[in-house]
Amino acid sequence: MRRQDGESDQPVGEEWLLELRVDTAFAELALRNGEDLQALAVLDRVLAADPPPDDATRYRAKAQRAWAVEKLGRLEEATGAYQRLLADPATEVGSAQWALLAVALCRCYRDVGDLAMSVDFGERALRELAASGAAAIHEHVQLGSTLMGCYINRGDLVSAKLLADRLAPLVRDCGSPVARGAVEWNSSIVAQQQGRLQEALEQAERALALMDEADNARHQGMLRYNLAALLLAHGELEQAHALLLTAYAILTDSGRVAEVIDCVFHLAEIHVQRGDPQAALEWADRGRQLLEQAGRELWCERAVVAMVAGRAHLVAGSDQLSEVELRSCGLLLSRAGEYRSVARLWRQLGDCWAERGEPVEAMTAYQVALGLLGTPRAAPLPRRRPAHS
Repeated sequence: MRRQDGESDQPVGEEWLLELRVDTAFAELALRNGEDLQALAVLDRVLAADPPPDDATRYRAKAQRAWAVEKLGRLEEATGAYQRLLADPATEVGSAQWALLAVALCRCYRDVGDLAMSVDFGERALRELAASGAAAIHEHVQLGSTLMGCYINRGDLVSAKLLADRLAPLVRDCGSPVARGAVEWNSSIVAQQQGRLQEALEQAERALALMDEADNARHQGMLRYNLAALLLAHGELEQAHALLLTAYAILTDSGRVAEVIDCVFHLAEIHVQRGDPQAALEWADRGRQLLEQAGRELWCERAVVAMVAGRAHLVAGSDQLSEVELRSCGLLLSRAGEYRSVARLWRQLGDCWAERGEPVEAMTAYQVALGLLGTPRAAPLPRRRPAHS
């Protein structure tokens, strides 16, 4: 009902609480549809409402707001929000909500570049889960799979494989195709990085079939991206191109900017390999527009766009523009941090310089890559003393 004349026309009682629940539900739908700013505005209104929402609605709105600011790239803010939600007495260890919050916090630590914290938190969360004695659900496997991804990102493929083996009984107990798909997904990445490409391709295809049963658009987009990357490694340009276009459309709505840029990079690279530099440059321009809209540093993402633009200009015969882009790529990578993923990009940049016939620039990039991977340069040989005459 509403107040009488002369009083606030704000609804009160059950009607008001119902309105706040409906607003929260619509904000969640908006997030699923990629309308992140609109969702955030609604959630802020819900959380600032007077009278306030009921406890359950307030908790739900806080959780959705954390996801909204994460999608918008405000990772430090999202990290704090997830930490507070996990510390909330309403969050029961071992519950589906607890597991999803733990996944999100692990992911945020990873995405801000703190892999050590991400791994440490993920390992602690799995220990808490084991101590809780909670029945297996697929969100628990998702937490384990996220930790697998963190191991992979720091180059610890042995720990990733061992964790996959540990997750096998949990996958079996929860009986979820989605859980199986999540583990197959990361196992395919491990196999790819260990050079077992055929096995990686088979695992990625199984993961895609399993995860298609899930109502999670972002995961389906990421799986198509991962499968496309494997197909590219096999030289299957046409199949990879079709998958990437689908992944790009899905992730533009439901993914993060970095994930969309990964699709853009590979789509541009396909056109480079086809000998169509103009189409590649159009994708690079699209990537730059996305990065400008994001309004954040995203050094690695900017670097890969510059790299593929440099390759496209080289194919087009524009040597000077190619050099400008590749030098820009190096400057951006120098600001991206000392991570294994950055090392791989330095190695690729070295390959680009080698394609241009620039051995000094190529060697410099290769040496940076080796340094980031923890491979020290060889000690200089001692100088020979001149022979006595």
